[in-house]
Amino acid sequence: MNKTPARPLPSDQHERVRALDPGRSVLVQAPAGSGKTDLLTRRFLRLLNEVDEPGQVVAITFTNAAAAEMRHRILGELEKAAADPVTENATAADEFSMEALAQRALKHSEARGWKLLDLPGQLRVRTIDSFCREVALQQPLLSGFGGGLEIAGQPEELYRRAARETLRHVDETGSTLGVAIEKLLLWRDNGWQEMEELLVEMLRSRDRWMHGFVLEREPDWDALRSRLERPFAKAVQTALNELSQLLDQVPGAREAALELARFACEQCGGLLHKELAELVEFPCAPFTGSSGFEEARLAHVCLAFLLLTNDGGFRRQVDKRLGFPADRKREKGRLLELIGALSAIPGVEGALHAVRRLPQASYTEEEWEIVRSCFAMLRHAAGELKIAFAEAGRVDYTEVAQIAQRVLKGEDGLPSDAALAVSDGIRHLLVDEFQDTSRRQHELLSSLIAAWPEREGRTCFVVGDPMQSI
Repeated sequence: MNKTPARPLPSDQHERVRALDPGRSVLVQAPAGSGKTDLLTRRFLRLLNEVDEPGQVVAITFTNAAAAEMRHRILGELEKAAADPVTENATAADEFSMEALAQRALKHSEARGWKLLDLPGQLRVRTIDSFCREVALQQPLLSGFGGGLEIAGQPEELYRRAARETLRHVDETGSTLGVAIEKLLLWRDNGWQEMEELLVEMLRSRDRWMHGFVLEREPDWDALRSRLERPFAKAVQTALNELSQLLDQVPGAREAALELARFACEQCGGLLHKELAELVEFPCAPFTGSSGFEEARLAHVCLAFLLLTNDGGFRRQVDKRLGFPADRKREKGRLLELIGALSAIPGVEGALHAVRRLPQASYTEEEWEIVRSCFAMLRHAAGELKIAFAEAGRVDYTEVAQIAQRVLKGEDGLPSDAALAVSDGIRHLLVDEFQDTSRRQHELLSSLIAAWPEREGRTCFVVGDPMQSI
């Protein structure tokens, strides 16, 4: 055969070879243009040499274009191997070349009688949507659509129908749903059209928010509120702890800031720095409880306003607009001296500016009422959407994915019989453009892997870009 000139091996060749190990599950993080599709193709070809049936290797991609490209690459390499076989004395360096991998896969296909080049449909390269549909059709009764799941070409009209049917319940005076819709409309200045558009958007992206607690009619509201506030409190606590450690490096900085804030507050009649000036002492880590987090957050936000410009840089000038009249040079000098000391500590400026962007550590009572109203409206809208799907005889891909999830996991949370049947036929799972922030992708993979009857000889291989939510 005609050999092309050998190209230099990439610097990460050792990692690329490890990623082809058929006995290893692998997570590959790589940016665009780094050869992820090439690596996926090589692993797919390598795994074809390890299985009894080609369908035991399943590749899931995110888009139709990506699925078509991967299928084209795999078949293209097999066709080249058939037309131009490699020699038997391939060097160790050639062992993992695309040509050698394709050649071995082709020989295995011939030995097994697969005839992949004549019957390429045996290669299971799917989009995540088509794979979910394949799973959902395992138990047609769960879908409520019999033996077919027709995908709506324009699901937007079904979302809008469900949104309008939901909003019509505003006339049900005194009902939970009617009260909830009324509160939300008042909150949005009676913007009916805006509320409809927001509801349509929420139904379109419902795979991101349709947790079990949203669909519960009477959840434990106190426990739910605590659960939902926890990420806010955690973000505030982490940021304040980091800033507190930086402030510790300037002895007396907090006390000086508190005194200066009180001075400036007096000069402007209590209009500036009030949250800080009224404190008995400056909050210090460790911070505890949502109320403690919120008091500390407000104090540090006030400190940032005292020390920083709106652009986030340390102040270079201090005047009466900040609460320091021209004739109070001593206090102005003390503030500039404090700024100078803090500016010498790396990271203080950025940490102070970041504090101003922190969320509140907890909901206000008014905000929590809005959240509860949202739950009531979204719960009903989700039900209206199912009615719209049934009437139209069509669904969207999110509904298919949710049906697939119900097929894979029983009511007890354990793998269903259908899940065991589906997963038993998969020995190697490859996922391109995996996004671990996607609940749908994460739950699908988790359910499939949980249903594997045994782990020996089975692998999961996921590839993603760290810049795209891996």
